[in-house]
Amino acid sequence: MATTSTLPSIYNSIPVTVPPHISLTTTELLAFPAFKAWISRLTASLRAENNPDGYTLRSLEITNLVRFSSSKIGFVMLNAVVRDAEDKLSLPGAVLLRGPSVAILPLLHPTNTPRDNLYAILTLQPRLPGATTSMAEIPAGMLDDHGSFAGAAAKEIEEEVGITISEDKLINLSELALEGSPLLDSSSGTKESVGLADAPPVGSEAGEARKLDGLFSSAGLLDEMLTYHAFVHELPEEELSQWKGKLTGLRDKGERITLKIVKFEDLWKATRDTKALCAWGLWKGLSQEGRLPY
Repeated sequence: MATTSTLPSIYNSIPVTVPPHISLTTTELLAFPAFKAWISRLTASLRAENNPDGYTLRSLEITNLVRFSSSKIGFVMLNAVVRDAEDKLSLPGAVLLRGPSVAILPLLHPTNTPRDNLYAILTLQPRLPGATTSMAEIPAGMLDDHGSFAGAAAKEIEEEVGITISEDKLINLSELALEGSPLLDSSSGTKESVGLADAPPVGSEAGEARKLDGLFSSAGLLDEMLTYHAFVHELPEEELSQWKGKLTGLRDKGERITLKIVKFEDLWKATRDTKALCAWGLWKGLSQEGRLPY
């Protein structure tokens, strides 16, 4: 038999139903960082001043759960019942919660060559959801216990590319792109800015600044917000060929990664990975505006 509990009053005491085949308590759900971040942002965004259409969250139903271990939740799938003020319109409510991630654009620059003579590093690895054993993409990973986006990015670079770098060498492309963006300007009155950018998550300290400098990968289903970083690794031109076909990855985690090197200018047509295309576009746009610290 399904069990129904109620979220704390700061989340408007929304009822949450868990089917009998899923073992999940309200305490566990609220301790899952991805859920807590999502429900607090959604609650803030549905406040009257951020919600001109009068949408309200009526209830939540947990539909699936994946655990990374007995004590660690990996993914939560739920259905959110959200209806308008007149109770005539219901929004699509399927939500997959996995939390924030980092994506890294690794670039190689042969020394003593023009600054725009850049090569991108792509990783070739199996991706079962994409039904392939060799997806060409830029390194990416979930943010877990590294403490910061930059720290997680640096760790992903080391694991997947084999380069150990300091965090201060990383260029936060998504943060630079959003600086001064109308998406973060509530006075513009644009739909994009309503609620999301300006409403501090419910439960945060008064006046606490919360920057959302990531980009959503698929906002129609996923909560995942990707923060894009880049770095440039200088190397002698004669060493460039050594990177082609190099094997990396953590074998104990089932990773078997081969590196592929492509000219940066050709990256947009060398992969099906939207993360790579997004990073490429951010770099190009920032470069055109002279805002890259490189």
